[in-house]
Amino acid sequence: MPYEAHDTELLGFTLMHGHVFSRSPGVFENWPHLWDGEAEIERAAETFRELKANGVDTIVDLTTVDLGRDVSMVREVAERVELNIIVCTGVWRRPPRYFERRNPDPIADLFVKDVEDGIAGTGVRAAIIKLATEPTVDELNETMLRAGARAHRRTGVPISTHTDAKSRSGR
Repeated sequence: MPYEAHDTELLGFTLMHGHVFSRSPGVFENWPHLWDGEAEIERAAETFRELKANGVDTIVDLTTVDLGRDVSMVREVAERVELNIIVCTGVWRRPPRYFERRNPDPIADLFVKDVEDGIAGTGVRAAIIKLATEPTVDELNETMLRAGARAHRRTGVPISTHTDAKSRSGR
């Protein structure tokens, strides 16, 4: 099912770049005593209640898989607050090794799956694609950009990018 555009006025005041949780992939899965998920969920919910009280209606969570994305935890936060949380697909600066030496098409398929079917069996669908062009666009970064562009063309979901002002990598 293609992405369905919605009336953006319903989003209200929106913070376009946030991270509900940002973790080092693999660390907490292997040393779970370092992470109290329930406490972190409640801490995030309290922060978002405060944001809502100060006029924020929506945040866009640009936490990608390489930043430890956990959409099931984000969904738990969203269920505790009266604030919209939009989640992303895509990758940041250091894509997992899985993406090395691959062509963009199967990667685009993963991004499209997150948009159309939902992320990791949660039913939560990504509504934005995050990519990065910093500090330079190397071969792997170019592959990610091409995958993101192909996913955008197939779904209509917008792209958000990181750029490096000093190196002008966004150009």
